[in-house]
Amino acid sequence: MQLENQLYEIIESGDKVFRLRLLPESVIFKAHFPGFPVLPGVCMVRVATELAEKILCCRLSLSEMRNVKFLGVVSPVDTPEVDFTFDHLQISGHEVAAKGTVSSNGTVFSKFSLKYNIID
Repeated sequence: MQLENQLYEIIESGDKVFRLRLLPESVIFKAHFPGFPVLPGVCMVRVATELAEKILCCRLSLSEMRNVKFLGVVSPVDTPEVDFTFDHLQISGHEVAAKGTVSSNGTVFSKFSLKYNIID
């Protein structure tokens, strides 16, 4: 399931940085959790995948979550915009290594280190 325009929209993008607006009316936020919407960690990983695909212009399949740390709660009410920043994005053969952060106004909510396979 593609989350762009369902859970978030891209409002600004640079070389390896994306500013996203979270969509509080999303069914995901209504279910997680009613009355206190929170961005699920699995959705953060999926969004990182979608954004890496945009940068690399190819489809990716998550093969390994080397290290993912959730350091704070992201709510579309309290934090309507977040930055996904890729500090490292490297292709080696048919594999991609990605490291980055999810943050807003200097507060880091998540750090991730992921590996992907490129889908032909």
